[in-house]
Amino acid sequence: MLFKIFIALILVLISLTSVRLGDKWPEGYQVYFAIYKDDLKTEKKLILREFLQEGKKYFLVINPHTLKTSIIEASEIIPPRITWQEVNLEFKNTPYIRLIDSSIKNSSNLQDAGITHVMPDQKGIDLTIDLCPSERPLDKRIFTSIIAEFEKNDHPVPLAISVSGLWMEKHQEDLNWLKKLIRENRITVEWINHSYHHKVSVNEPLKENFLLEKGTDINEEILDTERIMIKEGLIPSCMFRFPGLVSDKSLFEKVTTFGLLPIGTDAWLAKGQKVYDGSIVLIHGNGNEPLGVNDFLKLIRTEGPNVQAGDWLLFDLRKSLTNKIRR
Repeated sequence: MLFKIFIALILVLISLTSVRLGDKWPEGYQVYFAIYKDDLKTEKKLILREFLQEGKKYFLVINPHTLKTSIIEASEIIPPRITWQEVNLEFKNTPYIRLIDSSIKNSSNLQDAGITHVMPDQKGIDLTIDLCPSERPLDKRIFTSIIAEFEKNDHPVPLAISVSGLWMEKHQEDLNWLKKLIRENRITVEWINHSYHHKVSVNEPLKENFLLEKGTDINEEILDTERIMIKEGLIPSCMFRFPGLVSDKSLFEKVTTFGLLPIGTDAWLAKGQKVYDGSIVLIHGNGNEPLGVNDFLKLIRTEGPNVQAGDWLLFDLRKSLTNKIRR
């Protein structure tokens, strides 16, 4: 293990320059854990994935202290692969691994396992917007209302979007609209993996539903969602949201071995759950759940004076999570 780390730290030189990829599907996309530093003065980072695009090799990388992910082009020297167990040992004191360890504490929950709440030092919430497969168009009211209310004090406005592969596949125009808001610096987005197909049955019990359905290929559900994100020019985050918020202990722990942090909620608005400071709020932006959207719009109107005064905020989920674990 020490020899591997030594090789990774001393010999691996990878450019940290942001890369602009083409719009092709990544090839050879796979889980690939490895340690690297771009020089001897910077902190160690973790490679999560490796892939090829247009003949060049790239890595999806995470800073384990900030949870920020990025895509970099590989150098000629490829860092040696390590196991998930070795990742846990090497980065055990970082917010990244500490958060995953914390999330596992409620991994036996059939519904809403994972991180569900943060402890902020200000009033406000972390908003997560789920985009499950849907025939309906994107509910743009969410985004236009958020920008109108928060842009004065929080520019760009931080959001977390849990997106499924099929939604991206079927809603190119809506996705392009979101990407335009990002390019215009109106919003920033943490793109949370929400599985590719988001299977659901109205007849099966929860313990045999969603990703617990027999025959589900979890590798395909996770990795193909990341692949289409990259094809669309999006950077996959290190976060995962279970479809229907449904999982069992075995599935939960399997997802974490992909290097992913499961994110739940303590305030699914369409189900009437109350919002508190530090809540990870869930609404659906796919047009299927207008009740939750209406409740959220009512909430930000109610908090309007506090929002304008900068006393009620939409937090950056990535920063909220790292702040949570450091306390």
